[in-house]
Amino acid sequence: MAEKKERIKITAARALNTRSLRLEFSNGDVRLFDSHRLRGPAFIPLMNEEIFTKPIITEDGRLGWENLDITCSAKYIYDRSVHFDDNAVAGEYVKTRRDIIGERLAIFIFPLMAIAGIIGTVWWYINN
Repeated sequence: MAEKKERIKITAARALNTRSLRLEFSNGDVRLFDSHRLRGPAFIPLMNEEIFTKPIITEDGRLGWENLDITCSAKYIYDRSVHFDDNAVAGEYVKTRRDIIGERLAIFIFPLMAIAGIIGTVWWYINN
């Protein structure tokens, strides 16, 4: 009979700076996760430092953030993180010009895309 493999869970999360999290897992590993791995419009609110630096762990061991309906599975985070050495000092993330421009574009373009989608849907509905 094959042994049932225990599902990995996140047991603790702490923001090291405005882009990195120190995570502890149920298997004893301590890992460093870079938020740049999170892609898509759902993660835009995490660009806000006040939001990103307040991670929470759900009852089932997933990573989430206060006041947001965003969660990531422990396996997803584990696979995209690296081993963390507690004796190392994490430097403060310094935004590059490209980062700043990207944030401003995302904040401006995604709402426009949503409005365009609504207009297109209404246009289609009226004409069909």
